[in-house]
Amino acid sequence: MRDLISLSAFPKSGVTYLGFLMFHCLFGDAAEIGDLERKYVIDIHAWPALRFAMPEGPRIVKSHFPFGPDRPGVGRTAKAVYLIRHPIDVMMSAWDYRRFLNPAGNPGDDQGGPADGPAFRRFVHGWLTTGGAEFEVAGPWRQHVRSWLDQREIPVHLVTYANLVDHPGRELAAILRFLDLPVPAERQAMAVERSGMAAMAALEAEEVRNRRTGVFYRLELARSYEGGRRFINKGHRDCYATLLTDEERALADRTFGAEMSAYFPGDGGAGAG
Repeated sequence: MRDLISLSAFPKSGVTYLGFLMFHCLFGDAAEIGDLERKYVIDIHAWPALRFAMPEGPRIVKSHFPFGPDRPGVGRTAKAVYLIRHPIDVMMSAWDYRRFLNPAGNPGDDQGGPADGPAFRRFVHGWLTTGGAEFEVAGPWRQHVRSWLDQREIPVHLVTYANLVDHPGRELAAILRFLDLPVPAERQAMAVERSGMAAMAALEAEEVRNRRTGVFYRLELARSYEGGRRFINKGHRDCYATLLTDEERALADRTFGAEMSAYFPGDGGAGAG
């Protein structure tokens, strides 16, 4: 039986935002936002141990796994929404996330701004030479993208992060059509309003202020939060053009050129117009 909807993406590609949109669109009035990933848009790592609050409704999971027949939930997945983000913008969010998890830094790391020192440039070089192999669960960015978009077992709806952020109403409507989920236009508009970056940042701030475990805050992350770090960050855009050196851009073109040309024409990269 295939009864799951998968929100799939490489880490740091915006799937939390997509999860908020789906939650507020489909469950918001009858649900507590703190239960988003425990009862409504369940992380695949916690499924099937966690149970959906509304088993008769859409069963949505979010996953950072690449596609593969042995991956959790794949055999139960009816459709997938794949969220793709420019690999260099993902790189910058991955750098922020690394610093979020380890606010004290590693021995030998520079403590300046994220693009100011040798530790950052080493990180960039590693990202570009490995194809974005920063997260063990996901594998390299390039292989992750290809695994989902080249397979034919599960129908996939492709959404770019930039389009989702810039045109959330349009993209949400297209997702709902793909999933055959009729939702009134006014409810879709409400979901967009409640799911923006400012709304997510406000929720995170509230959880931190009250030290309440929820969508963002975890006790094991208290040190990071006390140091002023946050999960909801800058929403990096255009990092290929603004943060890479000429040499790094040439390396990015060799590593990610095919994907950048196919999915991000005009946003920087080989073949961009």
